[in-house]
Amino acid sequence: MSIEEAKKEILAVFPDAQPARLFLTKQNLELEESHGFTPENTRFAEGGCSDEINEPEYQLMERYWGERFKFGGLAGYCHGGKSSLAAVSHHIPEGEGRKNLLLLAGPHIGYHRGQWGRVIRPGQQSLSDSCGSLAAALRTGRDGIRNKTMDPLDRQQQTVEQMVLPYLDGLSDTVGPDILDATRFLMERIDADLMAIVVDLQRGFDGRTAVITGISVNTAYGNFFSPHRVQVLSETS
Repeated sequence: MSIEEAKKEILAVFPDAQPARLFLTKQNLELEESHGFTPENTRFAEGGCSDEINEPEYQLMERYWGERFKFGGLAGYCHGGKSSLAAVSHHIPEGEGRKNLLLLAGPHIGYHRGQWGRVIRPGQQSLSDSCGSLAAALRTGRDGIRNKTMDPLDRQQQTVEQMVLPYLDGLSDTVGPDILDATRFLMERIDADLMAIVVDLQRGFDGRTAVITGISVNTAYGNFFSPHRVQVLSETS
């Protein structure tokens, strides 16, 4: 399968998806030209999944804006919560009297030759799960999640499991989980929780916050990005 064939199949599911590096480069330019975000007055904070397959785009953003603050973790959830974003709001450089915070977050899913949730990673020949955390939660299943005892050494994964439990509860006994549907479900939850944190943060933050959320699609040809939210909030929002 060529990259054009893969792109065509991805667009059939995510019509607004673009190569991630192109999409994010456009957003960087838009933020700078239309909203006055610059590396001198902006702190970039990233809430994506810990999976290294997403690193090329995070590093692209870091090269543009400067060193990043990480508030996410497994499955792209904002595990750092209110405390982490409150902390980074105090780390912002003040250029020209302005302070801006740029947040990028969302889940990811692999795609390979018509199969969602799997990808061939650089340097490997076999398929592996993407997102591995979400796939593991779906395999655990609703009964397995409910019967688990809290493991203080696996808090992030257990948080992901609790987040997908409503999705699993909504399935009939004859229908198994679908990684694509589960990723979309997770996207909604991540966006809603992140925005609740951001709205709370804005009450005491005298700057602007740009929020970019979406689903990263990992392929053997590189990552694509399907945006869910692109929004700039002022200090009075």
